[in-house]
Amino acid sequence: MASTREGWVMAERRPRDRKQQILAAAGELFRERGYHNVSVSDVTTRVNITASALYRHYRNKNDLLYHAVLAGIDDLQDTVDGSADLPSLLAALSGMSVRRRGLPLLWQREARYLQDEQRAFLRKRLSVTVSPVFDAVHAHRPELAEADCRLVAFSILAVFSSPSSHRIVMSHRRMESLIHDIATRVALCPIGSEAAAASGPPVDAIAVPVSRREQLLTAAVRMFDDRGYRAVNNDDIGEACGTTGPNVYNHFDTKLDLLATAITRGFDRRDLAVRQALSRVADPRDTLVELLRVHIAFALADGHLVGLIATELGELPDSVRKACLRAQRDYLSLWVRALLEIRPGLDTVEAQFTVSAALTLIGNAARISQLHRRTDLADRLADLCTALLTDEKNPPAALVDGGSGHIPRSHSAQAPALADTASAGRWLRENVCSCSQGLRTST
Repeated sequence: MASTREGWVMAERRPRDRKQQILAAAGELFRERGYHNVSVSDVTTRVNITASALYRHYRNKNDLLYHAVLAGIDDLQDTVDGSADLPSLLAALSGMSVRRRGLPLLWQREARYLQDEQRAFLRKRLSVTVSPVFDAVHAHRPELAEADCRLVAFSILAVFSSPSSHRIVMSHRRMESLIHDIATRVALCPIGSEAAAASGPPVDAIAVPVSRREQLLTAAVRMFDDRGYRAVNNDDIGEACGTTGPNVYNHFDTKLDLLATAITRGFDRRDLAVRQALSRVADPRDTLVELLRVHIAFALADGHLVGLIATELGELPDSVRKACLRAQRDYLSLWVRALLEIRPGLDTVEAQFTVSAALTLIGNAARISQLHRRTDLADRLADLCTALLTDEKNPPAALVDGGSGHIPRSHSAQAPALADTASAGRWLRENVCSCSQGLRTST
């Protein structure tokens, strides 16, 4: 109780979920602005509390980020543990991907700024969480080799992480239905058999002498992607190339110049490859074939650069960032138009969402080192993305009939048979696989 001139009033009680409120607000701010652009006072302002109230629960900003990521992984663990089979797992993950849309972005972009031991623990927790997805795929598709089950499991998770990479707006119900359809097509994708089990140690690249400038640029791209742009300094880059930090200034004006050069060069290289590929296209329907071939080659050639484009555009100077964003929008629009050529039943928003899922799947695969042991990775990514992009909106009936009979609440129409699903994209699968033969990756 507290006294006032008017009399006695009840003292304000601390909410029982104050700790969760703080964590939710911090996670939202980290996703919106980036870890380094958020202060403790920003969090307290959003929750409308004092700094001392925050410090009763969390030691500092680093502690907030760590627990925000950990809470998301715990939620993911609860989701997969509560699923009895692949159909129920896909339905549950569809709901979570909408409910916790920003979690993948926290892990991929912001968790790089955590301490090494924190990241190691979170990585171990995440690997434990991924195992049930592999088990569900293997149980539902026992004909697949273990390596193929692993690839499908990673691809399913990539699809569910894709909404965090964009701000496409649609109702939760519609988004949950759409992402379930996409993930289902990936889960049941026919995997090519000519080299499905082929794997081995990474192929050693031929050592080609490069200039000091190129060495610095290559090292910077790798370190910016691994640690985050702001956690790397010129001394780190120089040391990685056997020189000193000040020597970097003999080749680049600033650290920011390194980042801008890497990203703009990457955009230019990708756009040149697209222009060359599309110049050979006679049938508009073949545009998607060429786009998929070029993008897989681009991603597998330099996964670290793909990571920079996904996470570090916000660090660029305004003029460079705006030019890159325009180029990225134009590139995505090209994909959307190509997809609508072969799937006119989709609306533009659905096409944008579907394209984003395909590009996220490719980008994630390019950055998972254990997948690089596959010498057929380019072809298998073509299989998966062909199924993702070309099948009909309703999920294949085989997943429902072969599973527990669970149907997500957003699906009530009769689903097409798996044979129909396979034939719907056969022409593109055959073309993409033939185009991508010979594409290989190494670590």
